[in-house]
Amino acid sequence: MVRKIKDRKEFFSLLQSVSESNRNYYSKYGNWNFPQIKVFWIEVNEPFFQNVINSINPKLLSKDFYECVFDEDFYWIDTSEKRIWQIFTFAKTNNANRTIRNNFTNLKGVDRIWLTETFMKKIQKEMNYTNRGFGIHFKDILSIEEPKSDFSAKLWIGKSYTASQEKLLKVANETFAVSSIRFGINPSQDSSSLSGKLYELYFRGHMTVTTCDDLEDLFTLLKFIRTTYKNEIGMLEKECSKKPNFIEIQFSESINSDGFELMTKLGQGDMKLWLQSYKKESDISRYCGVDLHTGDFIQIDLADDYSYLAAEKNACMNVAPRFGTVASRYLTSNSKIIFDGVEMFA
Repeated sequence: MVRKIKDRKEFFSLLQSVSESNRNYYSKYGNWNFPQIKVFWIEVNEPFFQNVINSINPKLLSKDFYECVFDEDFYWIDTSEKRIWQIFTFAKTNNANRTIRNNFTNLKGVDRIWLTETFMKKIQKEMNYTNRGFGIHFKDILSIEEPKSDFSAKLWIGKSYTASQEKLLKVANETFAVSSIRFGINPSQDSSSLSGKLYELYFRGHMTVTTCDDLEDLFTLLKFIRTTYKNEIGMLEKECSKKPNFIEIQFSESINSDGFELMTKLGQGDMKLWLQSYKKESDISRYCGVDLHTGDFIQIDLADDYSYLAAEKNACMNVAPRFGTVASRYLTSNSKIIFDGVEMFA
């Protein structure tokens, strides 16, 4: 059981203690003895901020910093950025994902932040981290035809990789939807040393910290992700409030249109879109409906390997990265989100 804390300062001390213990243990044995730090980002639409606080009824520890206990696991919530909250926990990943879904993202106005493959790679590049591996999933997971496309894997990469591995990585990057990226820095020249920084960033808006020898570096990374994402959302909303316009989503493979209808007709699952087809043409299908995240009106034109998305004026634009990442994860392969000729979330 993780010890209780009284304020933000004690929380930092707790993170430091766990980080140092795991770093030392990992350096010796290649594993960790304390639970990993998990960080989740959720997007809370401004009009719903207080409703969310009231619904989860957290304990206020200090300004903009709360504590909740779910199933005996502690969750610390940083709301210093009102739009993008950060939630920290040492709970097991599956338990934490279930808790976030049941207690946060099922509330109106709340959603995860959604990280496109290009966004995750941008974070890695901007922070000067090196590749340590990634998780991949087959693109057509909803197929009911045989053979079923049920392949998935996590590929870990050491300090270097062989020529044959390089071929595999190249093919995987070009043909699979990447659901997570594992990156870090090992400052030691000793090949036997595993200390340093090792993080894994997931498309579904969360990150695990395996080792971290500098908490300041960790919080710089967290701030960069949160600020970059918020700025992208803010820019989209500002421009669309002036003049609603289509956002283009390009896919590197043909999209599974039957799977799209299955995911959106019932309005269930990560897509959070309830859509109905109202017109089909030779090269495009037109849908309209509701973004269940906030109740905004949504229109999507779906073609073979691209789509156009439009929302009503002043709508929440979380729908753009959500649609792009969820579609690339379940219906096709990697995607690009483009607005006024400029790639977003990349």
